[in-house]
Amino acid sequence: TSKWVHLNFGDEGLLTLFSRVHACLRPAGCFLLEPQPWSSYRKNAGLSATTLANYTRIAIKPDAFETVLLQQTGFQSCQHLQVL
Repeated sequence: TSKWVHLNFGDEGLLTLFSRVHACLRPAGCFLLEPQPWSSYRKNAGLSATTLANYTRIAIKPDAFETVLLQQTGFQSCQHLQVL
């Protein structure tokens, strides 16, 4: 979901998503996020003129999501889960 919000609404849309999720969580609530690799964005960027335009302007790459969550949207911790 984060990839599609990001491609359709750019960095501003992604930040809005993160902020709204944070605002909806109860105290000590969890937000489970599976960021897609940047290569996945590249594969889907050309689906429309909007996604292509946003793809070229994206400054917040998936590798930076943790930093954004902790420094810009109010989350207090991040934990990486291992998929078995």
